[in-house]
Amino acid sequence: MNALERLLAELDEQQREAVTAPDGPIMVFAGAGSGKTRVLTYRIAYLLVARRIPPHRVFAVTFTNKAADEIRQRLEFLVGKAIDAMWLGTFHAACARMLRQHGHSIGLPLDFVIYDEDDQRSLIKAIFKELNIDLDRFSVAAVHSAISDAKTEMVSPEELAEIAETPFQQVVARVYRRYQEALHQAKAVDFDDLLWLALKMLREQPHVADYYQTRFLHVLVDEYQDVNKPQHELTLLLSAKHRNLFVIGDDDQNIYSWRGSDVRLMLELPKRFPDLQIFTLERNYRSTQTILDTAWYVIKHNKHRHEKRLKAVREGGEPVVLFRAQDDYEEAAFVASVVSEWVRESKYRHSDFAVIYRINAQSRPFEETFIRWGIPYRVVGALRFYERKEVKDIIAYLRVLANPADEVSLLRVINLPPRGIGDKTIERLRQIAMQRNMSMGEAILSGDVLTSLDARVRMAVNGFADLVNSLKAQMNDLTLPQLIQRIVDLTGYADYLVRSEGQLMAQERLENLSQLIAAAERQFSEVPASQSLHRFLEQLALLSPQDETDWQNDVVTLITAHSAKGLEFPVVFIVGLEEGLFPHARSIDDSWQLEEERRLFYVALTRAKDRAFLTYAQRRGWLTGKWGEARYAPTEPSRFLNEVPLALLDEWRGVPTPQGFLRMKEVEFAPKRKPSVQEIVKGLPVRKASELAAEKRQIGELKTPLRIEDVKVGMKVRHRQFGTGTVIAVEPDENLPVVVVKFDDLSVGEKRLALEFAPLELLG
Repeated sequence: MNALERLLAELDEQQREAVTAPDGPIMVFAGAGSGKTRVLTYRIAYLLVARRIPPHRVFAVTFTNKAADEIRQRLEFLVGKAIDAMWLGTFHAACARMLRQHGHSIGLPLDFVIYDEDDQRSLIKAIFKELNIDLDRFSVAAVHSAISDAKTEMVSPEELAEIAETPFQQVVARVYRRYQEALHQAKAVDFDDLLWLALKMLREQPHVADYYQTRFLHVLVDEYQDVNKPQHELTLLLSAKHRNLFVIGDDDQNIYSWRGSDVRLMLELPKRFPDLQIFTLERNYRSTQTILDTAWYVIKHNKHRHEKRLKAVREGGEPVVLFRAQDDYEEAAFVASVVSEWVRESKYRHSDFAVIYRINAQSRPFEETFIRWGIPYRVVGALRFYERKEVKDIIAYLRVLANPADEVSLLRVINLPPRGIGDKTIERLRQIAMQRNMSMGEAILSGDVLTSLDARVRMAVNGFADLVNSLKAQMNDLTLPQLIQRIVDLTGYADYLVRSEGQLMAQERLENLSQLIAAAERQFSEVPASQSLHRFLEQLALLSPQDETDWQNDVVTLITAHSAKGLEFPVVFIVGLEEGLFPHARSIDDSWQLEEERRLFYVALTRAKDRAFLTYAQRRGWLTGKWGEARYAPTEPSRFLNEVPLALLDEWRGVPTPQGFLRMKEVEFAPKRKPSVQEIVKGLPVRKASELAAEKRQIGELKTPLRIEDVKVGMKVRHRQFGTGTVIAVEPDENLPVVVVKFDDLSVGEKRLALEFAPLELLG
């Protein structure tokens, strides 16, 4: 058997047809667990082995670094190191690479930096101040989101200004124009710019477009249901010359419309290519048939989808379990009881379990319950390593070394540790730099501003300039790990942490900096920092929460349904299945949004391999008032439960209670009687979002909560129940912003608190 025969022998009939399809446009509808990544990988291997396509003529993109690394590892196993010449990565990484090579053709400096979300919002907040925009009337987060939406729709600041009608739209247009100017001055781009500028370059520079269209004989795109308009247009443009386009995805798993993805771009592809070859993969290698049937009975209610019904390759399978809890803490206790019991019986390991919820704030009862029961866990996306204050501080120094025009990073470190450079001095420096038509960082490092400052301030600014210039001068002699250590040493950052936060917290933060140095050591220990710095910073900017998660530890995973996409677990609990929560209240009156909520439930359920649990609480405390108060509102079961036939479900009864840490009462099982889901759900009215909000108001007017843009890492806060503490992370979740606070009381420790409900106040 030759290499090609061995390759194809590992595929089923449906997969083989898609992999060996002739040249031309191809679309593959790959149902959950049907081997999507395998098909994409083997299609590339088939092109290299059977068609003898040179690797450098293949362009393949997906949506996460994790997925790209998985494909690369599989390809290396199949065809060897030859794939190193192939373009394989995320959309954003591919666009950044194109702009590094040819961005100068549209006036983009090749040493541009990429601003993450925190940088973008910091810049917008500064623009609010510059333009005298009222922070009490307009939200930085809302304006930032509107600008991102405009870029996704490829609407320029000038075009937005022409169509702006409401006061909010007019503010967005003003900020958008100034935001783009500030990015240009800082030699920076944001994530949306990476896509839009790459597309702009290919459209406006025919010679650049011809270079890439000629080079890439085959264009392959993973997860095509999630592309947005710029990504769609980029795909079509790059494949225009040879027309060898291969896209694969699952329209039933489109769950990111809030960030611009549009499933219609995939569903309407046949109109763009009349000769499009379409394949459908319906054999599922992950889940049991009961799990697949339960998911299908929900997703089939969507009108906008390519019809498919998955068939399990595995035999057997237990029913999907339904559990009705009195409240959210009983729901958490039920999950803890099952996990503890099955781990003790050696049926599963902790890492085999996932708790999937609709929004981040739902993790709180599970975290508290798991701590009491001694169950180890991780919260995916809760506190990202590279968003920790100390890590961002040192990275900001690195970014100033790479690009002195990066004003956001400059302002973060110019007085860190404190060196006597205050707001008035910074404003004076900005004015002087503008007069000289240069960035503030460039003006400071060149020494041009020093003669305009008084003696005391001049010494402080000169000290900062000497520090940065000294570090820049050493970049050819130091590796990147050594440069990071040198920054910590020369700035006196360790002493600053001890003075400001005490020995215990300082030690914790310094350990995180050791991890940062170790991360640099793994890749850049043998080349000078001058050659590796830009590459390292770009990798950090393009990381996703899944990329930062350590999946090797034996712990239970707590994760939102959005973040769970692409993962799988033997046992899955989908919790909080209540109207207004899952589906979310904002979707109840919108048929298109409701379809996305149904797809989100489908994604969550099809993560399960062996067992699936559906749970809901009859009342939930965090919906009604501030956390810490014993107020609960009644809830209604999710409509999704009523869409599942009774025959597929078993109801588990009983309230497990821990005895000690690990022992609990047996979970009572009722095998003789099918669960009366219709008794639970049928006849209950489905309330609109407006009705849910009205009920919330009846419970009592709440004090205006803090705004997410007002809370920064390092701030001191007071909580009515937990006392004073320090903010160590900020999570600007689209549904419910959360802050992580490390309280001074060691018995309280760290808490994740939703700003909308937590009784927090800023101190000083």
